Amino acid sequence: MKKVLFVISFLFIFWNVFAYKELIIENRGGLPVRVIKVVLDGQHYVVSSVANDWWDTLENLTKKVWWDTAVNGVFFCPADYTYCNWLTHTISERVYMWNGEDYSRFWPDTSIRAIFGFDKYWEPLLVQNNFWISDIGYWSNINKDRQSDLYFWLGNFPVLLEDWDDVVMWFLNYVDKKMETPWNKSFICSTKDKSTIYLWVVGWLNLWKMPAFIKEQFGCWNAINLDAWASLGMIYSWLVLDRGWRRKIMDAFVVLTRDEYIKLTWITPPMKTEYKPDLTYTLNSEDRKFVDKLDKIIKTIIKQYGSDYKRKIIKLFRDMYSSDKYDLVKKSIFYEILIKTYTVDKL
Repeated sequence: MKKVLFVISFLFIFWNVFAYKELIIENRGGLPVRVIKVVLDGQHYVVSSVANDWWDTLENLTKKVWWDTAVNGVFFCPADYTYCNWLTHTISERVYMWNGEDYSRFWPDTSIRAIFGFDKYWEPLLVQNNFWISDIGYWSNINKDRQSDLYFWLGNFPVLLEDWDDVVMWFLNYVDKKMETPWNKSFICSTKDKSTIYLWVVGWLNLWKMPAFIKEQFGCWNAINLDAWASLGMIYSWLVLDRGWRRKIMDAFVVLTRDEYIKLTWITPPMKTEYKPDLTYTLNSEDRKFVDKLDKIIKTIIKQYGSDYKRKIIKLFRDMYSSDKYDLVKKSIFYEILIKTYTVDKL
């Protein structure tokens, strides 16, 4: 087995960049990340998709808004959480298509939560509004007067960053042991210039270290925590790359193309300057053949030795990509391998 991994380690890794929407799988700051980068250049948009009063799968929440890329949303009360009185519903503020009254239980109050969403002008916006509830803890009322401007949003806690400031300390009374344990931590954030959104997961990090990490590694300006653990789910370009054991969730953030956004909202946004990455490489037919052969070897190893080897193989390829030893062509090949190895299903 060691010989097989040794051979694989010499066969090459990743960077297949999609303009506007890009999946980053690499080591950053010494930690593994799997993060979707969305450049808000008028070609891609982020919307919320919610399951109304019951729950649904991430796959169905993605199909609901007719597209191919999504991550699980914010914390909710599953039926197995006894303090929810056996009701499965959100305890957060969430809006799909501008109607807060249908989906937000305490509208317009956000309590200790903050809303991360997008306004009518397709820009990211963080809002917090203590309208009548006076929880002990976070109470900033940031952009309170702009709550009605939001078109799609989800609300959650803890707030990780508010205008660059780390505000996690204000949630001390609400943080449980799972949040404090170093493991996968999920987030959504926007940059200061509101041009870019980053969303999803950082591995082996506790909640208290999240704000500093996403500031340094992604330039996050405003950010909230997303749900993690059993509810984790990720779909990228029709491929299911992660699926927690809790299949049914309440909401999701979904990335749409311009055409799908217009189809969903009946709104035609203004055109913007198209973003194009500096470096790209498209695999040729020989590259594809090599990827397919390597993929078969990896699937054979995983089938024979189990899921533990899947994690080892992913780590191997991710580490190789994060190294400076390999050129763009090799990294593009290994990126394809990482995607194939992560894939558990298709949308």
